[in-house]
Amino acid sequence: MLVCATFDKANWCILERYYSEVLSYIARSVGCKDKAQNIVQEAYTRILSYKSSNPKQDNTQERALFFKAAKNIVIDQYRKNQTIAEPDDFELVAPSYYEPEAKLASQQQLALLNRSIDSLPLKTKQAFVLYKFKNLSQSQIAEQMGISVSMVEKHLATAMLACRNALQKQ
Repeated sequence: MLVCATFDKANWCILERYYSEVLSYIARSVGCKDKAQNIVQEAYTRILSYKSSNPKQDNTQERALFFKAAKNIVIDQYRKNQTIAEPDDFELVAPSYYEPEAKLASQQQLALLNRSIDSLPLKTKQAFVLYKFKNLSQSQIAEQMGISVSMVEKHLATAMLACRNALQKQ
């Protein structure tokens, strides 16, 4: 271990007491005991250097300071090892719905649904259009069409079933 000449023995012993605890914590973080020893040694050195330049600093949080210094070194090393991708490395890909095949498939599906809706009985078609395209509630549809809410529900169920069947046959 490194010891600064200007650092008194009492403060050095305080840090020495937490060395193995910090070492095991950092070893779990980085997954390598050798790397952890280097990191903890660096943290130890930083704290000693800091203490020697600030002798009147509060010594009640030595353990927390030691852990924090070591954790910050791990973070610094992680950031240093991150590679920054160059703009040329990014592959420019348009969303799939812009692809001609997907667009054609969507158009065909829409045409199929339109034919399915057009083939519905008049009242069923009217209830479905009011519900799905005009965003009316079932009670508003019932009032507008002069039928009961349960009849509106039956018309909507019939229309939805017809649309689902049309899509499944595709």
